Order: sequence, then C-alpha cells, then structure tokens
Amino acid sequence: MNKRSRRTTLHTVAKHLGISATTVSRALKDGPEVNAETIDRVKRAAEMLGYRPNMGGVNLRTGRSQSVAMVLSFERQDQLNIVTASLLVGVSTAMKARGYRTGIVPHLEHDDPVEIVRNLVREGSVDGVIITHTRPQDDRVKYLLEVGVPFVTFGRTELLSPHPHVDLDHEQIGAEAARLLLDNGHPAPLLFAPSSQFSYSLQFVKGWTKTFNARNITVPDELIHFSATTPQSGVEMARDVLRRHPEATGAFVASDEAGLGFITTMHQAGRQIGKDFGVVTYGGARLHDFLSPPTSAFYYSHFEIADLLADMLVRAIDGEDYAGLRQVVQADFIDHGSHILKP
Repeated sequence: MNKRSRRTTLHTVAKHLGISATTVSRALKDGPEVNAETIDRVKRAAEMLGYRPNMGGVNLRTGRSQSVAMVLSFERQDQLNIVTASLLVGVSTAMKARGYRTGIVPHLEHDDPVEIVRNLVREGSVDGVIITHTRPQDDRVKYLLEVGVPFVTFGRTELLSPHPHVDLDHEQIGAEAARLLLDNGHPAPLLFAPSSQFSYSLQFVKGWTKTFNARNITVPDELIHFSATTPQSGVEMARDVLRRHPEATGAFVASDEAGLGFITTMHQAGRQIGKDFGVVTYGGARLHDFLSPPTSAFYYSHFEIADLLADMLVRAIDGEDYAGLRQVVQADFIDHGSHILKP
C-alpha cells in the first residue's frame, strides 16, 4: 500500500522521531514545557510527513469549531484602513496561538450590524465573536448576551449587564490631551473626535471637557468636531480649521489616519506643525512616527490589545464569569514635541 494513502497522525510523527505522541502534540502547539529544539524537529517532521490536525475529531470531542469571527467595518470605498488591518493581524496571530482560526465578517456601509451577528449565531459555525466600535447602547452586545454566545468587544458600552471587553482609557486621554495643549500655549485648542455614535468618542469629549471645567474655562461647542477617521476626513478637518478657525493654534486629532490628511493640508496652507500650530494624535499603529513631522501621540499597541482580546474571548468560551472579563488599558504618550508652540 502506498504510504501516502494513509493519514499521517500524531503517532506517525512520534514514531518517526522516537518520542511520545504527547510531546509531539505539545510541540505543535508551541507548549512552553517543550524545548525549542524539539519544537523545531517536530514541526519539520510533521511538515515532511504531511501531518494535518484532525479538526473533525477535535470538534467531536469538544463540541467546538475552534473558529472565531471578527466583525470588521469596511465602510470605506477607496481608502485602506491601516488601523483595522493591523488589529486584524494581531487578533489572528493571538487566536492562532490559542488553537483558533479567525474569520473576517465584513460590515459594509448599508449592512444591519445586528443582523450580521444574528447570522453568525444562526450558522453556529464559530465558538465566539469579536466586535469593535461599540456604542453606548449597543444592540449587538444586547443580542449576544441574550442568546448566550461568547464574545468580547474592543470598546465599552453603557449597558448595565457586564460583558467581556478590552478598552483604552479614552476619558483620561481626552483629559490629558487638553492639559498638554493648554499648558503649552494654546488658549482655545480644537478637538476632532471620531463619530459621536461611538462610545470612545464620547469618552474623549468627557475627559476633554473635564480638564477645561477644572480650570473654569468654558468649552464652546464650535471647538469640538466629530468626524470620520480617514486621511480624507483629516483633509476636511484642516480645511475647516483654516476656514472657520484661522486664529486656532492647536488641535487634538484623535486618529493617526486622519492626522495624515490633516498635517498634509496644514503644510500646504503654510502652517508649520510644532511651530505655529500644535498637534496631538492618537492610535495603535505607530503612524505618528512616520508623519512629517512626527507627531506627539497617545499610543497603544494593536498587538497587545489583540492578545488581550484573544485571551478574554477564550476565557469567555471556557465559561468564565463575564463580571471578571473587563480590562481598561492606559495609553502611552509619545512626545515628539509637535504640540508645543515655538516662537
């Protein structure tokens, strides 16, 4: 009989190497109890022998698909979403390390967000769901809580029922951004926040306003703007500043991607970032380091957030109490001096 007609199993690889099937299994999962040399030997032998895990057997034993879904917004028609791409890579990598495949579920411009999640539940093809861009009263979260499907959100809600989430302390970021700009010579800095339908945008505004109120300074409505977070929206932000706020000296642009268009347009208008106009940005893909000039920014690592999301989702799938599956992360401030007025 042709050797290749037989399925290669863990025992096949173990016999070939003269080690136990348990060691082979742990090595293929990069188990910390197996040394690096053995892991390398096992993986090379498994590839040479054509070993593939029997997912059907895994599913039958566990009742799980070993798959999760990440719902991502693809509302942009002509612009690459760098932020979404880096978060997806991080989540896929982190879930793979935990033995799960990650599928992308697109949320297109005219899709019903709840129906997208409802379809996933009807299909029963995934063990858990990751959703982003939460809203204060998020109907997707309400639905997943109701049907009991494990999930985690990148972002918080204002729902009374606890649910698994990972988030940044956007209120603190908003407060600190206002303090930095006020303390560095900007009497009336502008805030460009994401769409007000999202929880994190409202948290930015809450923190921003809190800093002004603590100094007995009123924040006029016209100095807070809500916008999409794309390079093109950054262009429109800058044009708005030049047209409606020509006297403005600084702004917190709460998106690295929008910062690309904002800074380019300000340069084209003759404004010098870090000299006669101060800018602070925010994001998880380190775009602020590559802007010209590099901008001061509140930064968090997409890969660290992705690892937290993956860990929390697996714990939710394993049945852990949702009340303990909540984490708020502090951002790091990267000081490139772009927020300081220089005579």
